[in-house]
Amino acid sequence: MTDHPRRDPADDPGDAQLRELLQNAVSDVEPNYGLDAIRSRTKVHPMSTRHPWLLAAGAAVLATAATITVVNLAGNDNPAGASDDVGPAAGPVAGKTASAPAATSAATESPSTQPAAAGAALPVYYVGETTHGPRLYREFHPAQGTDHETEAVHDAVAGSPDDPDYTTLWPQGADVQTVRTSGDVIVVDLKGASLHDRPAGMSQEQAQLSVQQVVYTAQAAFQDRAPVQLLLEGNKTDTVLGVPTSEPLAQRAPEEVLAQVWIIDPAQDAHVSSGFTVSGLAASFEANVQWELKQGDKTVKDGFTTAKECCTMSPYSFTVAAPPGDYTLVVHDEDASGGEGPGPWQDTKDISIVK
Repeated sequence: MTDHPRRDPADDPGDAQLRELLQNAVSDVEPNYGLDAIRSRTKVHPMSTRHPWLLAAGAAVLATAATITVVNLAGNDNPAGASDDVGPAAGPVAGKTASAPAATSAATESPSTQPAAAGAALPVYYVGETTHGPRLYREFHPAQGTDHETEAVHDAVAGSPDDPDYTTLWPQGADVQTVRTSGDVIVVDLKGASLHDRPAGMSQEQAQLSVQQVVYTAQAAFQDRAPVQLLLEGNKTDTVLGVPTSEPLAQRAPEEVLAQVWIIDPAQDAHVSSGFTVSGLAASFEANVQWELKQGDKTVKDGFTTAKECCTMSPYSFTVAAPPGDYTLVVHDEDASGGEGPGPWQDTKDISIVK
């Protein structure tokens, strides 16, 4: 995988068409759906370069569908069963784009084992610092080739996130050889002989979160909560980063590893119009979700909304109108501790409102 130069979304005439695709894709989202429905809403033209506007528009067409799938599949330690919690096995979702309506609430259908459709945006999990310690966030990258599963996990381990607040903690030189299924197990073959032991400077918590980063990304790429077997250079290994891996690994509960507030759309560096829609997921006290649109330390707009459900990762959405300019969008839950606890969960995105 190689990096490609970025370009401004306003410079490409295809942006308007992809934004229209986004609106069509999310205009009739329902809580219960199958893989065919996701594919019909997320099919876009193949993306040959990794420009941020493609990650925005093309990925965003998939973002809402992925939001739903995340609500569908995350948060259940049973890798085979269906659940109405939030979790890792999200379908392909969005990147940098215009606003998208909120996703629907959790569905109860079992996820399909089919991989993402051609031309899809790939869900990739990264580590971000929160008031509660490091947790996982998700963003979407446009598919470059046909092996979407290997590409997604490669991006998680060795790629660079688009949001500067996110990172990967995997050691330099770590990579992925293949990602495939074998029976009822997802097999991830990692590259890097030094990955057996936890490297100096990495805490046990960081090592466990890094392993879960791969588990969540692999499951999301396959849209399946199947357990994940980690290999090292083609062979079974008793540990990866010092974490026991002799047996296939299940996802850990989302409240243990996921940040509890996500902005799904708009994505980092998105160009949007005034009156854009913000959508995401939050597990907030009394389902209360608060937001600010800021320029530096100045709050230009603020408000609140209510997530679909309380206290579990659940969809929210709201619209924002403001003059053209560069802003930071901040979405967070309410600090129910009154300042006595670690502080609210939040996610931020730098965006530009254009005429």
